[in-house]
Order: sequence, then C-alpha cells, then structure tokens
Amino acid sequence: MSLTGKLTMSSQATKLAVRKIKRLDYRVMSSTKRSSSFEAHSERQKPSKGGRKQMRTIRKASPKQKDDDLVEDKHDSEQNEAKDDFSTEIISRDPREEPEKTSDQGEAYAALLTLLKAEHGSKRSVPKKSEKEAEAGSEDDAQDLEPEHGEEYEESEEAAIEHGLSNEKEEDEENEAEGIEDGSMEDEEDKADPLEKHFNSVSEKNIDELDAAFKSRTIRYRSTKLPVDQSQEFIYSRPTLPNDSLVAPPTRSQSLDSYFIKQRLKIQNDLMDSNGDKLTPLQKQILDPVFQYQDLLYEYDNYNKESEYRDLYTLHVLNHIYKTRDRILKNNQRLQDNPDQELLDQGFTRPKVLIVVPTRDVAHQVLTKIIEKSGIDQVDKKGKFKDQFYQNSTTPSYKPKSFKHVFQGNTNDFFVIGAKFTRKAIKLYSNFYQSDIIICSPLGIQLILENTDKKKRQDDFLSSIELLVIDQLHSIEFQNVLHLSSIFEHLNKIPQQQHDADFSRIKMWYINDQAKLLRQTLIFTRHSSPFANSLINGKCKNYAGRWKNHSIVSSDKSSLGQLGMRTRLVFQRFDLAGNSAIDEPDYRFKHFCSVIVPNIVKSTGYEDGILLYIPDYTDFIRVRNYMREKTSILFGDINEYSEQRQLNANRSLFQQGRIKVMLYTERLHHFRRYEIKGVKTVIFYKPPSNPEFFEETVRYLGKSAFLGVADLNISVVRCLYSKLDGLALEKIVGTERAAVLTRGPNETYEFK
Repeated sequence: MSLTGKLTMSSQATKLAVRKIKRLDYRVMSSTKRSSSFEAHSERQKPSKGGRKQMRTIRKASPKQKDDDLVEDKHDSEQNEAKDDFSTEIISRDPREEPEKTSDQGEAYAALLTLLKAEHGSKRSVPKKSEKEAEAGSEDDAQDLEPEHGEEYEESEEAAIEHGLSNEKEEDEENEAEGIEDGSMEDEEDKADPLEKHFNSVSEKNIDELDAAFKSRTIRYRSTKLPVDQSQEFIYSRPTLPNDSLVAPPTRSQSLDSYFIKQRLKIQNDLMDSNGDKLTPLQKQILDPVFQYQDLLYEYDNYNKESEYRDLYTLHVLNHIYKTRDRILKNNQRLQDNPDQELLDQGFTRPKVLIVVPTRDVAHQVLTKIIEKSGIDQVDKKGKFKDQFYQNSTTPSYKPKSFKHVFQGNTNDFFVIGAKFTRKAIKLYSNFYQSDIIICSPLGIQLILENTDKKKRQDDFLSSIELLVIDQLHSIEFQNVLHLSSIFEHLNKIPQQQHDADFSRIKMWYINDQAKLLRQTLIFTRHSSPFANSLINGKCKNYAGRWKNHSIVSSDKSSLGQLGMRTRLVFQRFDLAGNSAIDEPDYRFKHFCSVIVPNIVKSTGYEDGILLYIPDYTDFIRVRNYMREKTSILFGDINEYSEQRQLNANRSLFQQGRIKVMLYTERLHHFRRYEIKGVKTVIFYKPPSNPEFFEETVRYLGKSAFLGVADLNISVVRCLYSKLDGLALEKIVGTERAAVLTRGPNETYEFK
C-alpha cells in the first residue's frame, strides 16, 4: 500500500487498527507488567511512515520473569496498584532478552504515533535524539519542572533498584492496594454518576460528529437564559450540530445529595447528613455546573466569597481524583482474574487536574484547603511547602481594600508544584508525571512549555488533564495574558513519548485527539472581561456545554452611584464605521487625536493637572509617541516599567503644575495604587477593566478639591468608549445606562 493510501485510510479502519495495537501492546507487556519505564529502553524507536505495516509485523516478546519488572519500575509505585506481590530476591537479567522487549514496545508506540499523526496531522516537530540523550533530558526536565524547590530526581541505576525494593515502596503499594473503599465497586459504575456519564458513557459517534463539526467550523452554540434574581442571570450554551433541535438546560438540584461523593470525603467534610441547608447561595448557584462536568465562567461580587467557591471546587477536584484512581485499582484486580478484558480507564499520563492561580499566597490557600478536605493526615514536605509559599505579611493600611486582598501574603508569581495522592499520604513536590494535581502560575508553567532551550521544553504532562481551574482571573489578567493563552494551546495534545502509558487501557477519545471535547474548565473572576469571555467562548469546547453568569448592575450599585461626590462626567462614543473589533484601537486613536488633543490644547477649564488614564500598554506607547512628536504639550508619563526615580520626579512635577498632562497606565495603578496629587481633570482613554479603578481615579479630584487645588464645578471627567466597551460600562454606569450609551442615537452623554 502506498503512503498516500495509508494516510487516506478511513477513520473506522484506523480505530480498529488502534484497538489491535492496544491489545498487542498489552500482550507484550502483560507477562512482565503493564507500565514498564519507556526511558529504560536501550534505544528509542523513531516513528516511521510505515506505521500500519509495523503493526502487522510486531512480534510477541518472550515471557520475562516477574522480578525483572520490580527492578525496572523505579518511578511510580502508584501505577502497579493491587498487583501480585513480587519476590524481593533479584534475579539477574539476560542482556540478550532486553533488546527484543525494548524493540517490540518501541515499535508499538512508534506505529501508534504514526497512525495518530496520519489521522490528525503533525502539529509540531520534535528533534530526534538518542536514548541516552532522551533519558538525560527527561531527568533534567524533571528537575526543571520544579525550579523553585530544587528537588533532584536524577538517580543511578543502583539507587533506583534500592528504592524499588525499599520498605517505602512496599508500603505505597500496600496503601494503593487498600485504596478501594467499601462499596466503591458498586458506586463507581453507577450510570447516574456524572463522572461515569460524562467520561465513560459518552457516545463515540456523537463525539466524532462534534469533533468533525468543530474542525469544519459548522458547530452551532444554542443558548438559553435562566434568571436567578433581579441582580443576576445564568446563560447556558451547548455545542450542537446544524440539524440539532433546541437545547433544554440541564436539571439543577442545588444539593450535594444528588451527586456521588466518595465516602471518605463525606466523612471528612461532614456531609453524611442532608446538605441542602449548609450550602451558601453562591455554592447553590454553581454546584450543578461544577459536579455535572460543564464549563463555567463565574463572576463573584465580593472578595470575601472566594472561600465559598474554593470549598466547592476543591471538593470536586478531590472527588474526581479519588474516583479515577479507585477505578484504576479496581480494574487492576479484574485484570488479574481475566487479562483479556478491555478496560479503558486511563489517559496518556497521570495528572488529571491543573489549577492556575496568580500568586504563591493563593496557591497556599488552595492546596491547604485541598489537604484539609482530603481526610489524609500525612503530608510529605508540608514544612517546605509552608516555608516557600506562606508569608505573614500585610499591605499598608491606607491602600484600598481590593489591593490589600490581591497583594496579601507571598506575591511571588513564579512557581509550579505537583501533588500526588496515595491511600495514606499526600506527596508534595512530586514529579509531574507522577502527580495527580498540578498547581501553577502562568509564568511558572510558561517557562516549561516555552523554554528558551528547546531540548527542555515539554508538555506531555498536560496531555490528560480532565479538569482545569483558573482562580482569580482578574488578577492574572494584569500579569501576561499570553502565558495563560499558551496553556490552552498545550493542553490535551498527544504526547511525544510513552511515559509508561498502558495503551491497552487508554480511552479512545484520548487516542482520537478528542480530549478537549471532554475537559471541564472552571474560571472564577471578580470582574468579567472580554478576555474572560474569549477564554470560555473560544478555548473551551466541552460537549456538555458551558455556563456563565451575567450580573445586572443597578445605577445605585454602579461606580457612579458609589462615588460619593458630584462632578461633571462626559462619555464620548466614537463610531467603528461597521468595521471589526480588530480595527477598534485605530479608530480610538484617531478620535483621540482629532477630538481630545485639540480640547487639551484649547482647554476652557484647567490648563494643567490633566491625568490621562490609559488601560492598555500598547495604546500608551502609541499616545506617548504621538504627543512627543506631533504636539507641543508639556507632559510626563509614569508606567509599570518606570524606574522609581522617574516615578517620583514626574509625580512631583505634575503636582507643582510644571507639566500639563500626566500619562498613567492601568497596570501601574493595579500594582502601586499611587495617590496622584494635583489632579484637576481626568481623561479615560478607555473605560477601566476594573470598575474600582474608575472610582479611585475620579476620587483624585475630590482630594484636590479638599486641598483647595481644584473646584469640582470646573473639573471634568471624560471617558472615550465604543460599543465594544459595554461590559466595562455596565459596572461603571449600570446595566440600563450602558445599553443607552452603546446603542443610543447620541455620541456624547453627560452625568452630573
């Protein structure tokens, strides 16, 4: 058969071939053990174009003695749960048998990888390297994955053998063997369990059709609104095929009694009795989307409510981890009785949950809550974790409440940490490929995914993530949002190496590169934004649908209603002339140059004390260059990259009136919250993404008036906006007023 013929093989034939190789790979390894270390091969096999031919010619390896496997398995004592007890006596290996077994397993994975690339297309090239380089690289990467704690995973072969025979490993295996609690044999397979329904009972045909529709861009989202009260409504959307009928929203019980929670979690968290009354209103709103494995974008209205949604999603995370691990252990026992069964219960790699947070302090809060709810007392390296992530520090008392909340404790934003769960212990700082949960900051994981040294780049540990949580997105947005977008690009990709995967037990939707259609994504933010909507709408493709809440802001609760001062506020709209959002920055800049700058030059109010607030840094550079090259206005600028000396000098010159205009970026305001003195006029180049920033900036006028520097009857606040700024305007002026501002006939609206 020609290469072209191979690449055009039908999807059904490919799936049958994959099943064959899974069974064959299983038989090759069943006489030894199911998860032998891929890094221990004497020579890494390279994927060839004749993948299907290789499948037909793979030979069955001769049986090996069981004790050899105990020597080889030095990395993950968790992957051999409930296996037969191995003898502790080491039997010397025949070096002539090793290449045959290595070659067969290598050919099996190479053939499968060729099939996957032929079916889905090769999206990235991987430099070829020898097995010695691959093994050394994997050891180096294991160290690089956790740059903060300096853990060393490199071991000699002798040390690995000693570790494999140590009491610690035997205890781990015993713990795993005990990991199946009473009654789990029945409740794990209950078809009413949302986990079983979402991941294990999904129709392969439906997933194939949705996958094809996403790729051909014929997918359609059908939505419905569910009012909660006068201040909030939920919007449920689900992907459908063009000919599908209208979508009914899922049932909402708003009670934990409707869901299967592991017994140990119920006991630990006092959930044995009826729980309906114990849930807060916020928890009742998000309970069903979370436990039904649907995507969620939730905007909460108070920083004090963060502990409420964390209580819920950490319980969900633990429930998911316990159930998936117990299912694997149970199937291990079944396979001992009947090795020919086809039990699909695994992904390519072990990590199942990824939690993204902005700072170490938030990571400490989340992981501490997970430990408390887990019911496990023994936590390895807990002291080290507290030393590196906890910091008892406070912010200055005169800073706003939101600043104190975001920047409390350890604000370091460079970290990645793995957590591995066994029956009796939680192992922090575990190797990523042995972890169940990975908690990271966008910057920390970015330096792994996009390392400047291409040999150290890797993302295989993200290939089997089934639950993604993004906590405090509003704070992450003031870091580098490209890092967060990069995480989505690396999630659920087919790995480049085997990583001890047992292909006889990998679910078909993993092999078919469809894991993104089943992954659940939970996003929590204090303030919804266009970027948050772009994540839930563009990066999340969960076949179960998605939820997002919409807050209805009354005029009293808007920023204008909370100002506590009366001054002139002017909102000026510029027209996009029917163009797309891509052209919006250009039209905003043209309006600024043609309307705002002449008003500054020929001002009828104050000639100095003009604060120009610019949310986006690229807009800031553009405006600064224009004012420097095209105008004669005396201005200064302070931004997040300014040196402290420049910040102090320009603030002093502005207060003294020696510079007329001060350019001020939103990120600088977020990180410093300076008290800018001498402000007499405020111009917003764009509505602030955080409505609290609008209030804080406008109050500079009130402080100037209190000091007798400005008169509120003469001072003015001016804000440029377009119809695309409706989300930010809702929080500033209220939902009803925002609709008038974005859709009304006038271009200028004034409030007093």
